[in-house]
Amino acid sequence: MSPTFEPALIIAGLALCLFGWVLYWAGLRLLGAMCGAIAVAALAAIVILFGGWQDRWVWIISCAVAAVIGAIVGVFLITRAHYFLFFVTGALVGAVAAWAIQASFAEWVESHVSGSLGHVLYYVAFTLAGGLLVLLAHRMIVVALTAFFGTVLFTLGVPSRYAVWLFLPLFFGSLLVQTGILRTLGEPAKPAPKPPPGPPTK
Repeated sequence: MSPTFEPALIIAGLALCLFGWVLYWAGLRLLGAMCGAIAVAALAAIVILFGGWQDRWVWIISCAVAAVIGAIVGVFLITRAHYFLFFVTGALVGAVAAWAIQASFAEWVESHVSGSLGHVLYYVAFTLAGGLLVLLAHRMIVVALTAFFGTVLFTLGVPSRYAVWLFLPLFFGSLLVQTGILRTLGEPAKPAPKPPPGPPTK
């Protein structure tokens, strides 16, 4: 915590608190687009180089088209990797939870799970359940993490006498704001209401 106000930390903290999910969503796709565009454009340049084409416009057009294709592929791959990472994280948590339950309640587990196949199914069930739960809740997990780190940054940028009182209200307030943004982004556009029928014409 700073003895004085630090505008950079305050602004960064507020940005994460209010727009954490949006920044994460946009930043993830921007990163994938940039990496994909650079990789595929570089590959196209290498192919052109070894192909012996010397025309400048061939280089420009080919690399531009390759960059667009690479950006699209990069966004697709990074979003798939994002979902896979959350699933694997949840699966690991589920496996650890299964081990902890077995270690803490060994008699109860042994009375309900019998044989090596039963133990395998027991761990598989916990692993899949953990992976699916974390995958389904990945938006709220990102919201909670960005709200927490944004609150930490904000409180680091204000004097300690204010930070103590602002931490919890700011954290829960940012959760509410980001949850509202998620609901707004997730709601489909409603069709315009039809005008009431007019009087019958003769």
